[in-house]
Amino acid sequence: MKRTLILLLTTAALTAVSLLTTQCERRPLVDAGNTHYVRVYLDEEIKNVTTGFYNPALNKPDYSTPEILRVVLYDQTSNRIAAERYLRNRNSDARGVYYDGYIVAEPGNYRLLTYNFGTESTIIDQSHIYHGATAYTNEISSILRQSLSMRAEGDEEKIVYVPDHLFVDRNEELTLDYGMDVDTLRNADGDHFTAGSIVLSYYLQIRVKGAQWISSATGLLTGMAGSATLHDGNPILEDPVTIYFEMQRGDVEQGTDEAYIYTTFHTFGKLPDQDNKLQLTFDVRTTDGRALTVTIDITDEFSKPDAIEHQWLLLDTVLTIPEPEGPSGGDGFVPEVDDWEDIETDIII
Repeated sequence: MKRTLILLLTTAALTAVSLLTTQCERRPLVDAGNTHYVRVYLDEEIKNVTTGFYNPALNKPDYSTPEILRVVLYDQTSNRIAAERYLRNRNSDARGVYYDGYIVAEPGNYRLLTYNFGTESTIIDQSHIYHGATAYTNEISSILRQSLSMRAEGDEEKIVYVPDHLFVDRNEELTLDYGMDVDTLRNADGDHFTAGSIVLSYYLQIRVKGAQWISSATGLLTGMAGSATLHDGNPILEDPVTIYFEMQRGDVEQGTDEAYIYTTFHTFGKLPDQDNKLQLTFDVRTTDGRALTVTIDITDEFSKPDAIEHQWLLLDTVLTIPEPEGPSGGDGFVPEVDDWEDIETDIII
C-alpha cells in the first residue's frame, strides 16, 4: 500500500512539473502595439573629469556614471509631454555604457529629449515643456555666504553652487507610425541616441608663496551663466551668477615655501567677453585664523590656447600669504572662540 501511494505521489509530481515546463514561456513586459525601443549611450569623455588632465597625479574631481536616464516625448504642436519612461537597465558594449527600454506612444509627430535623472546639485525646471526645460543650481546657503570675507549682507550678487554633469540628447522631429511590431527610436542621423554633458569642467591653478600657512581656500568666479536650456544645451545669457568652489593645496616644493592651489570647477558656461568681466576672488583662511582675500581679473585667460583646447586656466599670478606674527608662528589655534549660537535654516531638497 505504501509503495502504491509513493508511486502515485511521484507520478503526480512529475506530471505537475511537466505541465509547468510546457506551459511557462517568456513574454515581453510590454505589448507590441505602439511600443518603441530606445537606447541611449553616454559620452563620458569629459575633459578634466575623466580625461585630458593637466596633471594626472593631482586629486581628480568625483564622478560616477548616472543610475537612471529619463526619456520624454513632447507633442510637436503643444510642446508638452505626451509620453515618458525612466531607463534603469544599464549595459555596456564596445561603444560604451548605454541604457535601454521601451516607451509606449500613439502615432504622431514628437520631439524627444533624454537626460540623466537624479543629479545632486543640478536641478531641472520646466521639464513639462520641451523648449522650457532648464537646468540650474541653487544659491549657496546663508551660513556659507556669511563666512565669505568680502561679501556684505544685503549684497544682491547671486552666488551659486557648481552644477553636476548633465548628459542630454534630443531629436527635434520624430514621427511615429502605428505598428504591431516594436520599432526603434533614433536620433536625427538615424543612430541610437548619445547623450553628452552640457556642463563644462575647467582646471584652475595659481601659485602661492607661503602656502604652508593655508588652512583652507575657496574661489568665487563672476560672469558665469547660472542655467542652460536642455533642448540645445546653450547657457542662458540673462542669468549671470558667481560660482562658488573649493580649492585644494598641492605639495610645497622642496627648498621653497611655494605650492599651487588648484581645483576643477564645473559651469554651464561663461557670458560673452565683450560685455562681461570675469573676476576671480580667492578667499583664504590661514592656520592662525586670519581671513585673507584677493581679486584678480581673468577675462583674458579664457582666450588662451590652453583654455580653448584643454579647458585649463593656468594663472601666472603669484599670491603671497604673509607669515603669521607672534610666538605661535602660525602653528596654533586662535586663542579665543566666541560662544556657539543656535542657527535654524531651511534645507532645500
